[in-house]
Amino acid sequence: MAERDLVGSVIQLANLLTRRLGPIFERAKITPQQWSVLSALSSEDAPVTLVALSRRLGVTKQNMTGMIARLEQLGLAERNDDPSDLRSSRVQLTRRGRGTVEKVRPAYEEWLASLGSGSLSEREIQTLTRNVERLIQALE
Repeated sequence: MAERDLVGSVIQLANLLTRRLGPIFERAKITPQQWSVLSALSSEDAPVTLVALSRRLGVTKQNMTGMIARLEQLGLAERNDDPSDLRSSRVQLTRRGRGTVEKVRPAYEEWLASLGSGSLSEREIQTLTRNVERLIQALE
């Protein structure tokens, strides 16, 4: 019974986060899922393979390929052949993509900080984040 409650609660939390963060991302004309890809790419020092990015975000390579294609259409990311492996490609942010991340990140971080002013302290949020990450690792 507890597992079902956990799953239901996590799904409800994901839905609420998506709804509450929607306006922040809508102003930049991106989705929460696109934000997760852009944010992950912005933390990379060099272009990253689609496989590595899909593993990091916990999605299939096929799903990641579709997300990157859409980000390319929006001019936010670019994909290039991997010179060390012709079967692979590497992806990185474009200048426009980096600008979008720089524009959205302050509002996103402000929203995250506002969670701490509610019912959870910053320490509790950090603990929750670590526990969710551990659960994700265990399920992978």
